[in-house]
Amino acid sequence: MTTVITPSPYYVDWAITHRCNLRCTHCRGLADSELGTGRALTLLDEIRELQPGWLIIEGGEPLMRQDLFSILRYAHELGLTVLLISNGMLLTPSAIDWLAGNGVGVMLSIDSPDASTFERLRRGASFSIVLRSAAACARTGILNAVNFTLSRENAAQIPGLFRMARDVGAARINILGLKPCERYAEQLLTGTEYRGAIEACCRASAETGVRFFFDEPFFSVAVREWRCPYSPDTQGSAITIGGEPGCIIGKYLFITSSGDVWPCSFAPRVIDNVMRKSLGAIWDMMQRSDEIQEMRSPRRKGACGTCRFLNECRGCRARAFRLTGDWLGADPACPLLADLSPVHR
Repeated sequence: MTTVITPSPYYVDWAITHRCNLRCTHCRGLADSELGTGRALTLLDEIRELQPGWLIIEGGEPLMRQDLFSILRYAHELGLTVLLISNGMLLTPSAIDWLAGNGVGVMLSIDSPDASTFERLRRGASFSIVLRSAAACARTGILNAVNFTLSRENAAQIPGLFRMARDVGAARINILGLKPCERYAEQLLTGTEYRGAIEACCRASAETGVRFFFDEPFFSVAVREWRCPYSPDTQGSAITIGGEPGCIIGKYLFITSSGDVWPCSFAPRVIDNVMRKSLGAIWDMMQRSDEIQEMRSPRRKGACGTCRFLNECRGCRARAFRLTGDWLGADPACPLLADLSPVHR
């Protein structure tokens, strides 16, 4: 197998804490530990050496860390482009002003435009408080996007989501696939439902003017084949990679709260831990891993292996592994293979 080395990760996604003030139904959960302040700061030095396009700070809820602003300030001093993912409950006016003054963009997690659905999915959250946080971030110019985790509980609410985003001043929505969690197979959309969600997003975007990114490897092929009215956002997104076809496993880094490094925020495959090795050494190890190279290759089994869109998509590797037990298995939720999908039959 030819080894393909990516010089720098497209971006680094760091779950800086496992602690959270909410109990979301789709939470993936994290190890009950986090890096101390000293190691967190030296890790930022290592991230800068890798020269990623940007750094995502998430959790848990990152604002639960008392040293968060010290960490963000140092990241800013290093010249890193930083995006913070928050549930919005702890974004006080002073916190928003601080983030704006230190060049930190914000992505707010809002999984429904309906208060009752939102508060059922994000247990412990207040819909009104989160909307106020979103509007305040938009006014200060730091609201990068609204993040929406797609599931069978909220897929029908996509039109309202776009109207809500427009009303609070959000220019962009990131539609995120459901990460492996409790009731995962039950809440994951089928291929047919994914097609409906993609088409609904395209229509809603055209009607509201709110741009969106759909974080699925099959998305670009799907909108082209179905001739959906979709105009890519040329400003880009902190979640997806413009111009990069298909699954990007192994082309960026996900760092868990305990310091484990994964090849994708969906894929619980530990490469190593930053308490044992430098991030640069782990990145090099991942790039040279035969297993990761195989995941990135066009070698697939089942329906993905014979799909005419294989080189453009390759299917979600983390989802295939979770549902089939095989990193090279067919993506069970692909809408391009909807008739073959075994999920929810």
